[in-house]
Amino acid sequence: MTRRSATRLGPRYAALAETLAAGIAAGQPAIGENLPTEAKLAETHGVSRATVREALRRLRDQGLVEPVHGVGTRVTARRPRPTYEMAVRSLADLMGYGGPTHLTVTKRDRLVVDPALGALLGDGAGVEMARITGIRTAAGADPTPLAAVEMFIPAPFAAAAERPEVGRTPIYRLIERQWKIPVVDMRQEIAALSLPRTAAHALGVRAGTPGLRIVRRFYGPKALLLEATVNLHAASPRFAYAIRLSSPE
Repeated sequence: MTRRSATRLGPRYAALAETLAAGIAAGQPAIGENLPTEAKLAETHGVSRATVREALRRLRDQGLVEPVHGVGTRVTARRPRPTYEMAVRSLADLMGYGGPTHLTVTKRDRLVVDPALGALLGDGAGVEMARITGIRTAAGADPTPLAAVEMFIPAPFAAAAERPEVGRTPIYRLIERQWKIPVVDMRQEIAALSLPRTAAHALGVRAGTPGLRIVRRFYGPKALLLEATVNLHAASPRFAYAIRLSSPE
C-alpha cells in the first residue's frame, strides 16, 4: 500500500490496520505466527514506523495480536473480539441497552440504604431496598464481562426482584406490569472512577483500573423512584457509549 492510497482511505494507520487484519483473517500469518517486524512493515507499506506502531495497537485492541517480549508481534486470533456499543438515540435506548446483552444474576438481597449510597441513588438514607447484583455480557459465545451491575428496587416493589424474568426484562417494566406504574422520567449520571476491588474482580481487571460508572434512576408519576441501577465498566475498547440526538425539524 502506498502513502497516497492510505491517505485516500483515511488515516494511514487505520488503512494499514485494515490491511493487516484482512491478511490475518485469511491466515497470513496464521495464529501463533509472528507479523513482520516494524521496520519490514514500514518498508513494505511505505509508511513510518510510528504509523506501524499505531496500526499494531489497533490490532491489539481488537484482540488479533499480542506483543511477545524478545520475539515480536504474534497473531492470536483470526477475527476481532466483538465490541459492544451502547447507542443512544431515544429515551427508550437510555432506559436499557440498545444491543443484544445478557445479565447473569449472581446475588439477591435486601439492605438499608446508607447516606453515601442514598446520595448516589437519589433517595434518602434509611430507606429499605431490594438489591440485585450481576454481570452483563454481550449475547453470544464471548463471556467477557461488559459491566458489573447493581439494581436497587424500593421496598414497595421488592417483589419484582424475585421474578424469573429478571435478567431478560428490565425491572421497571416488571413494575409497570404488576403495579401499573409507568416510567415517566429517567435520569442518568456518568462519571469516571477507579474501579473498587469487588467490581474489578467481577470484570477480570485489577483494583484501581480506570472505569466508567453509569447511574440511572427511573421515576414514575410524582417523582416516585421505581428503580436505580449502577453499572461499572472497565476502560476497554470493547465498550463504547455513543449518543446521537436529532433536531425536531
